[in-house]
Amino acid sequence: CPLLILPVGKQILPDAISTTLVTGGVALSILAKLSLRRSFGLVAANRGVKRSGLYRFVRHPMYSGYLINHLGILLLFLSVWNVAVIALCWILLWMRAGEEEKVLLQDPAYRSYASAVRSRLIPGVI
Repeated sequence: CPLLILPVGKQILPDAISTTLVTGGVALSILAKLSLRRSFGLVAANRGVKRSGLYRFVRHPMYSGYLINHLGILLLFLSVWNVAVIALCWILLWMRAGEEEKVLLQDPAYRSYASAVRSRLIPGVI
């Protein structure tokens, strides 16, 4: 989906803010991937429960990084098209997180983790 973003539209915040969000989001998603190490995969599977690092705050920090990155891009190139693309991305990310959790919640260790870390994407919110 993000490849469908068009670099046109109204910029509503200074470059420094947008750049910080884009860079911070990328950094967050990379850190989440690095902390998973060999547990990272493209297909939902239980490769062990990660509780440390960014996973102490949200259950899907990689997706949180994507959301922050997308927000930065949207603030840089605000248009109806880009809002629609980002909305689709966010819906698909939410659905993917839900599908991953269907697999992971079969594990008592993950159920315990999910009850301790209530937020999927944004600490204290969702």
